[in-house]
This record gives sequence, structure tokens and C-alpha cells, in this order.
Amino acid sequence: MPKTVVARMTSVLFIGILVAQVLGTWLWVEQLKSSEKEKMTEVSQNLGSQIAQAVGFFEKLPNQYRQETLVQLRQNGGTFLDFGAEFFVSVNKDYVKSTSIASSEFSELVRSNLEKTLFSQIGQVDDLDIRFVSFNNTKITTPNGPGEGLINNQLIASLVPIWKSLGLLEPREESPIAIIQFRLKQQSEWMYLATIIPQGELLLSFDWINGERVFTSAAVSVTMLLITFLFVRWLVYPLQLLAHQADLLGKGRFPRQLDETGSKEMVATIRAFNSMAKRIQKFIADRERSFAAISHDLKTPLTRARLRVESIEDGPIKEDLIGDLDYLETMVKGSLQIMTDGAEHENTSEVDITTMLAAILKKEEILGLPIKMNIKENITMKGRALAIERLFSNLINNALSYGKGVEVTGQKKKTGIFIQIKDRGPGLSDKDKENVFKPYYRLEHKLNDEHSGLGMGIARNIANIHGGELELKNRNGGGLIVEIYFPNL
Repeated sequence: MPKTVVARMTSVLFIGILVAQVLGTWLWVEQLKSSEKEKMTEVSQNLGSQIAQAVGFFEKLPNQYRQETLVQLRQNGGTFLDFGAEFFVSVNKDYVKSTSIASSEFSELVRSNLEKTLFSQIGQVDDLDIRFVSFNNTKITTPNGPGEGLINNQLIASLVPIWKSLGLLEPREESPIAIIQFRLKQQSEWMYLATIIPQGELLLSFDWINGERVFTSAAVSVTMLLITFLFVRWLVYPLQLLAHQADLLGKGRFPRQLDETGSKEMVATIRAFNSMAKRIQKFIADRERSFAAISHDLKTPLTRARLRVESIEDGPIKEDLIGDLDYLETMVKGSLQIMTDGAEHENTSEVDITTMLAAILKKEEILGLPIKMNIKENITMKGRALAIERLFSNLINNALSYGKGVEVTGQKKKTGIFIQIKDRGPGLSDKDKENVFKPYYRLEHKLNDEHSGLGMGIARNIANIHGGELELKNRNGGGLIVEIYFPNL
């Protein structure tokens, strides 16, 4: 299924138009066939009645007059015109062979109706043969003249012009010829009639779905799809613009106010987005002002308190006060930090993870604790450099403080970047694995006044901002593994 609204709506409409075209064409063809069948049934029944009248006339003629009548007919164009149709009539000693056109649904319909009509009006006849032959392949038997014999299997197309103009006309050459032959009752002669079938083109292998109709349907479908595509694009353009502005807002960049145009629903959506963007912008501005004020209000009394403590004589009381002030200052810094560590305002750039980790570990070598880095490739990613550095600094600092050493490994896979920070500390209980992400939570077995308990929560928050994950696992043989995953964005 396509992902975009334009593609989805276009696909659905394309399928709908295609199905409608197919069903519409099928219904039209079936209705047209039904209508033509009714017409051909009526035509064939009338034609059968006319043939029956012509047959009855010839059967009543004495044998000595038949040949003379046929010669006269040839001289007048070769046809019978007295029965409402044009018939080329002959009485032959032998059956005239001819090649039929390909059978079709309509040819069988006409043949069936002709047989029924003839049998109902002249009774059962012997060796009735009804076939449909192309004009150019129609063979007849003609007399040269009275008492001069017959010319057998002559093509009707070879007759003199008057026969064509007065009988089976040349302009109708594409229409099949119906040839009816049967034995006359109590005689060895064959009755032969040839006539044009009205609307005879239907007897051919008629192409109901021809190239012209297919082209017309395709042209209509393409035109409707094009119009639909352009309309849907115009319809969803405000949504695309809205999505772009929302993406900018999510990245900490304040978008411009969108024009409130389009449909009623779209105007309402844009108006709501503009209002939300204004409120968010105002909130961030207020937060920054509050942050500045809080920072000033907290640092001032701490500084004043530290100056007063310095004036106290050295001793246990002074040390305790300084320790409390240090811890309080750490908590204040951490609290202020957690307000801004989302780093929404920081621009993204290409970050060299390998170099960054090496630099952080280099600074920690002064502690004299075991430090090991096992990254064999240069790992880079798109992200906020200061925030990522804070993430790794917090995790490495925790590993050195609680685990008394650190080992950093990393690799880049097809799906993203995997970094592991390992220590040899006591590890974490299932309860602690979740609690360590809570603000100010510190492990009981390693209380360290230098830590505010904010580092793990800040680290996970930064990982989430970059679309990543942070997971804690206990290490076999003791220790903790912090696994950070950054997907390829």
C-alpha cells in the first residue's frame, strides 16, 4: 500500500475507475448483444417467411415453366422481388457446394430461427442446408438460355453488372450471403435461394471490444486519473506544508504562521496548529526566562553561603558545611541541567563518536582506574554533539565511580550504532534497573555525595531524543553493561 495520501487516493480511484470501466463496458456489450439478438431474431423470422413464400411459389409452378421463369429472372437481374426481399433463385439438379464463414453466436441464432420458420410454414423438408457465405465466395448455377443448359458453380461476383445492380448489390459485398438449399418434395432437384442478411455483419466474428473502444476507455480513465491526481495534490498540499512546519517545530525551530486557506476542515486544522505553535513558542520563551531567573536566584545565596563558610575556622563543622554546600550545588546544577538537557535548541551535525569517546576516556585517566576502549572502526552519526558528549560522560563517570573501571566497545551495523559501556561493579537489581532513571535516585551500596542521581535519567533522555534506546544489563561475572543504540535516521 502506498504511504502518501496522494498515492493512496490515486491508487484507490484508479482501481475504482478501472472496475467501473470494465463493468460498464461489460454491461454495455451485454445490453447491445441482447438488443441486436432481438433485432436479428425478428429479421430472421421475417426472412424465413419470405423464403417460405418463394419456395411455395416455385413448388406450385409446373416443371415445364420453371426453367423459363428462371431465365426471365436472370434477364431482370437474377432475383425475386415479389416477396419483400431480394432472392437469387435456382432449381438445380445437384447440391451447390460453398464454403461457410466461421460460425458465431449470431449466425447460429439466425440459422435456428430460419429453420423454425421454414418448418412451421412449409413443413418438414429433406436435406435442409442453411449456411452463410461471403459475397466473393458465393457460387450459383445459371442457365445460358432456354434449352441451352446450366453453368455450374459460377461465382456471383462474376456476373454482368446488371445482375449486381438489380440483385445482390456490390455495395453489400461485406455482408454475408444466406444460402438455403433443400430437396424438393418427391423430386430429385434442389431448391437454391441466396439472399443478403440485413445487418449481416453481426454474423461475422464481430469485435465487440475493438481497439477504438479500448482506446476511448483508456483515454477517459487516464484523463480522470490525471484530474484526480492534480486535485488530490492540490487538496493535500496544505497537509504537506503543515507536516513540514510540524517537523520544524519538533526540531526546536519555530515555524512561520501558515496561511489559513483551503477547505473548512483544513482551515480549522491550520488555525489550531498556528495557535499551538504560538503557545509552545511562548512557553519556551517563558521557560528560558524562568531558567535564567532561577539560576541567578539559586547561585546568589549559595555563593553568599560559601563566602560565609570560608570565614569559619577550620574544623569538622566547616568541612561538614562545605560538603553540604557542594552536594547542594551539585543538586542545583543537576536540576537546572535537566531543564535544558533535552538540547532541543542545539543544531545537529556530524558527530565523530570514536574520537569523542577517546577524548572522554583520556580525561578520566587521571583517576588511575582501569580504562579500556575497543572500537576498531571510525563511527560517526548525525546528532547534537554537546548532548551526546554529556550522555557518554555521565555513563563513563558512573562506571568509574560505581564499577571502579570501564570498558567501552562499539560497532556500526546496517540498522544503526551500538555502544556498550561495561564495568566490574556489583551490577543492579531488577528494582534498581528502573529506579536509577528516576531523578535523585542513588544506589544505597555506593552513596557518593558527588553525584546528584540525575546522570542516568539525563543519558536516557538524550538517547531518546536521537531516536535511540538505552538498556541496562548485568554482566556475567559481575558488573553492569549499559547498551546504547542509535538507529540510522
